[in-house]
Amino acid sequence: MNDTAHRFDTTDRRAISAIVAAGVLLDLACRFLPADLPYLAPFIFNAPIFAGTLVFAFWYGRGLRRMPRAARPALWRRISYFTGVAAIYFVAQTHFEYAAQHMFFLNRLQQMTLGVFAPFLVAFAWPRDVLACGVPAEAIAFARHRALRRPLAILRNPIVAAAISIAVTDVWLLPAVDFASMINPPLYAAMNVAMILSGLLFWLVVLDPRPRAQAGYSYLTRMATGFLTMFPQILVAATVALSATNFYDFYDLCGRLYPSISPSQDQLIGGMIEWIPPGLLNTAVLFVLLNAIRKNEETETRETPIPPGARVIEAKWTGR
Repeated sequence: MNDTAHRFDTTDRRAISAIVAAGVLLDLACRFLPADLPYLAPFIFNAPIFAGTLVFAFWYGRGLRRMPRAARPALWRRISYFTGVAAIYFVAQTHFEYAAQHMFFLNRLQQMTLGVFAPFLVAFAWPRDVLACGVPAEAIAFARHRALRRPLAILRNPIVAAAISIAVTDVWLLPAVDFASMINPPLYAAMNVAMILSGLLFWLVVLDPRPRAQAGYSYLTRMATGFLTMFPQILVAATVALSATNFYDFYDLCGRLYPSISPSQDQLIGGMIEWIPPGLLNTAVLFVLLNAIRKNEETETRETPIPPGARVIEAKWTGR
């Protein structure tokens, strides 16, 4: 049990009760007053995404307040976390979802945000220590239960995490599956949740800044996994972007939001969104983990006692 964790208390109860009440009201409003809702209200209410983003934003904020000031993460890490969570909420729980169902390139922007961009920001922030202070001890104990330990260990294997991420991303890109999700709101909601979970799994494994003894896998393994995953995704995205065949003509049936953008242009832009930005993030893994190696080596250097009379020749990671 984490010593910094707290028992589920009145503050947690009030916050979660408020989130549940707000969710119930929004769900009813989406069902009975959809035309009267503003843009920032859900187009289709998704309870897991609505509750998950707000609860973990609350627990992260609470963790920050409970941490000693000196132990809090850098401001850029906090901004990265909240930006990632807010991005998930915006593309899935506002009327942006309506746009995503009426243009292929906006659909790809939504799905890449849910499965790649936002999870990358959350993992880049490495919120583990902050959440350990903000999440109630009961929830932490549940996550560490022996029944979950073995499945989680399998999922945290970098190869398994990469395979799941690729499979989940590509299966929803199949034209028949994409069309089925368009006309089936529960399936569309399941697609969004699946993209978030697979993206968080992949990036939290790959961007783990801890050394092998704590992370379970070497930096080289994580670098290779994060970088090599880019190539099968490039193959799929390039096929979509550069093909002369219009795979997603069913968006014409839904009514394209921007008629001035032709179906072929729509598919080209969508394929490029699936191709270039995720590839840049896969490449960024190398630099993020190299920086983690540097910081860990500097920490080890500071903590290693120097025998009396010994001379330090090289104390910096660069060797200069």
